[in-house]
Amino acid sequence: MPVRLAVAVASAAILFSRCGGDTPTSSASSASAETAQCTASLWSHVYDPGRLKVVGECRTVTGVITDHHQNEDGDIDVRLALDAPYADLVNGGNKASLNGHLQTEAICQAPIQADEAAPACRGFSGSVPIPPDGTHVRITGSYVLDTHHGWMEIHPISVLSVIP
Repeated sequence: MPVRLAVAVASAAILFSRCGGDTPTSSASSASAETAQCTASLWSHVYDPGRLKVVGECRTVTGVITDHHQNEDGDIDVRLALDAPYADLVNGGNKASLNGHLQTEAICQAPIQADEAAPACRGFSGSVPIPPDGTHVRITGSYVLDTHHGWMEIHPISVLSVIP
């Protein structure tokens, strides 16, 4: 019986990791990793979604916020130094333009300065809390290639939580 249980747990971990999830390491992280889900309706508020090529519909990553700033399209750009298990999620564009960090974006949370972006946020105001730079976080959202910049992103962010 213990061998069957070990095989079942190993099989579940492999299946879960192939689906883009995290393999939790403790019961505390297990609860948050399993309940974090992507909110598909956020896509209706993404400015110019055609520039984003979806690589993974829903992905969770962890890392440390290196910097964040408001973007003229109303998004808040949050850059992450990824934890080691996620280091392969950046590409040459991230390395060349973002110091190897992963771009993540909380949509419709800043004043919109680009008129063409206004319709995407009309009637919607994002509510993803952005902690200070240097905070260790877990972010869940769509994993995409930004074809205008050539780098990988989590965009839009569905869930951002602080890792104690």
